[in-house]
Amino acid sequence: ASSADGSKLVAVVDAGQIYTSTDSGANWTARESARNWKSVASSADGQNLVAAVYSGKLYTSVDAGVTWTNRNSDRPWYAVASSSSGSNLVAAVYGGGIYTSTDVGTNWVLRSTGDKLWAAVASSSNGLKLAAAEVNGFISTSTDGGTNWTQQTGSGARFWTSLASSADGTELVASTYGGKLYTSSDSGVTWTA
Repeated sequence: ASSADGSKLVAVVDAGQIYTSTDSGANWTARESARNWKSVASSADGQNLVAAVYSGKLYTSVDAGVTWTNRNSDRPWYAVASSSSGSNLVAAVYGGGIYTSTDVGTNWVLRSTGDKLWAAVASSSNGLKLAAAEVNGFISTSTDGGTNWTQQTGSGARFWTSLASSADGTELVASTYGGKLYTSSDSGVTWTA
């Protein structure tokens, strides 16, 4: 994950540590402990970070990754995304629900129920438009910060692996395992291979 100017970067290693860079990736510093890290997201300034541990907790940092605080309960966390400010966050559980936070990750609220295999989430810059993709399923979207979700059948049931959003949440791109890239220009309602 990257800050808006590309100077502050953060990466996670599955069964390894978190790594941060403040010089656009020229040098890296190991942070936190070795865990089953799956995903990490950054605010626009690179100060507020959130990271997911599979069969562990969510972790947040407010100092660009120097120190981390564990949040919520042990779950198979799989994907996280952040608003530009880092205040509004979204996190998905593989085989579980989607959770959101509006206070930089201090408190989390379950927003979607069911046992979907969520593989990726994406957020607009204000954190109101969200998208989530499931393995062997559909892409779902929210326009109210995750309170309500709509399954977008136009995405088709596919093996989705990753998802990214434009700042306004209108343009989306998603990847499939062993398949094509798909784009949407209407906030996820229709998709083009």
